[in-house]
Amino acid sequence: MTTTGAPTVGPAGVEHRTPARGAAPWIAVIVPFVVSRLVSGGLIAVLAQGRSTTPAFAGFAKWDGGWYTLIARAGYWRGSIAGGETPWPFFPLYPWLIRAVHALGPSPELAGVLISHVACFVALAGLYRITTRRFPERAATLAVWTCALFPAAFVWSMVYPSALIFAACVWAFDLVEDRRDVAAGVVLIAAVMVRPNGFLCAVAIAFALRWSWRRVAIVCGPSALAFVAWCWYNHHRTGDWLRFLHAKNGWSEIDLVDFVLRDRKIAFPHVLVALAAVAAVVIVWRRLPRAWLVLTGIYLAVPLVTGMVGLGRYAGEVFPPFAAAGEILRTRSRTVVIGFLVVCVAVQAVCVAWTIRWDYLP
Repeated sequence: MTTTGAPTVGPAGVEHRTPARGAAPWIAVIVPFVVSRLVSGGLIAVLAQGRSTTPAFAGFAKWDGGWYTLIARAGYWRGSIAGGETPWPFFPLYPWLIRAVHALGPSPELAGVLISHVACFVALAGLYRITTRRFPERAATLAVWTCALFPAAFVWSMVYPSALIFAACVWAFDLVEDRRDVAAGVVLIAAVMVRPNGFLCAVAIAFALRWSWRRVAIVCGPSALAFVAWCWYNHHRTGDWLRFLHAKNGWSEIDLVDFVLRDRKIAFPHVLVALAAVAAVVIVWRRLPRAWLVLTGIYLAVPLVTGMVGLGRYAGEVFPPFAAAGEILRTRSRTVVIGFLVVCVAVQAVCVAWTIRWDYLP
């Protein structure tokens, strides 16, 4: 396991442990990675039986996965399908990666799954490393297990960019704490170009940098330029600089008003999962850096306006709730920890059935 240096006091009195130079957390995440991917992949494969006319899909490329593989094959086009839906809301990095791996031989569907699994492993390693900066190693280990078996973690085995954005966000934060700003800036480009939610990671990182404009320019500037380039491409192809935003009108979204005042309770499972993530952060909020609180808050609050379907998945794309959960579980008995993880797997099975068998959006 990774060893840590002596603890120091960071911003706002938060204890900060610096990981030993050159230490890598890879070994600590191998077992939870393998176990969790067998669980998630097995659930998807079993529950997809009889649900797909193309066995190669096996449920792994369902919902948004179909869009990402379609973009990887055909690129972005002007017209719409399925009652007004277009490829433009989907940011380009993931389909570009799928296309690159597809060029090596695997189908786009398999390429997307492989990318998600690699990103999952890298994300869990980043979570372990950044958690050891604030909490003991047992907490970091439990954070990894909780994240790997989290109810929404099955999408990390699908053709979805969730693992990618988690990996980019957690490593950007970790690199910032090591003052490796150039590297953090490169990683942050990945977060921003995977999904629009990546901008919220950039905002939270600006808080982590205490709005030091020089460091913010180095870390966040490259991703801002990448975003401008994407806007230019939108304008070049469609005549609309914000086509990726306006194209969302083709989807029927549920905001907080719809959820509370209208019969749009389909988002209820998403709300429950997000509330669980928020609860973990609230319990230990005094021991978390302010930027971590900002990240969790804005990442889970913005969808209340932009669209709550997917909120449960978004709760699995930010690392502070899992670091908090690891610290909460650290002082619990082995029986309690095992029971908690078993419950996570059981709820994940329900979520997979909800998505694969009952055709609800994850």
